[in-house]
Amino acid sequence: MAYPKLIKETKELLEEKKGEDIKIIDVRQRTPFTDYYILATAPNMRAIGAYADALEEFFQDKVEDLRQSEGQPESGWVLVDAGEVVVHLFSAPKRQEMNLEELFK
Repeated sequence: MAYPKLIKETKELLEEKKGEDIKIIDVRQRTPFTDYYILATAPNMRAIGAYADALEEFFQDKVEDLRQSEGQPESGWVLVDAGEVVVHLFSAPKRQEMNLEELFK
């Protein structure tokens, strides 16, 4: 599947930051508020915060509709909402617990 440029660049940024198990889920037919979820696992809580900060900075120049992030790195989950793409950053245990991949199969 060919993804829009923003999705590809977001994935590349996460890869550069050493995000793990990066998945792109097309949710256009399932939710009215976004087009894609990007899921990534971070090796620790500090990395979750660093990834979120890098994404917010990246999106500021790319999207008009940058919304507020949600969650705290200490919780094991942070969401960065950029309108057409919502990025979920997880610790490995929190990702397994939330299991979004299964929800959107």
